[in-house]
Amino acid sequence: AEDEGIAVAENIAGLTGIVNHDIIPSVVYTWPEIAGVGLTEEDARAKYGEVKVGKFPMLGNSRAKTNHEPDGFVKVIAEA
Repeated sequence: AEDEGIAVAENIAGLTGIVNHDIIPSVVYTWPEIAGVGLTEEDARAKYGEVKVGKFPMLGNSRAKTNHEPDGFVKVIAEA
């Protein structure tokens, strides 16, 4: 929202305000929570071909430990 506000102010000032909507994080506050930012694995493969995928278990995340919710994982997708 902050970047969008800056873009609006730039547009009002006659400049070109740009927001890259591909890098805005999204979250669904359900249980369990779901969050994401950037391309999905499928979209990344379609755009870049080969990609590297890494997963990190939430068991190693301090917030997950504190909340006694060690299930789940973080998935990182990167250009190969």
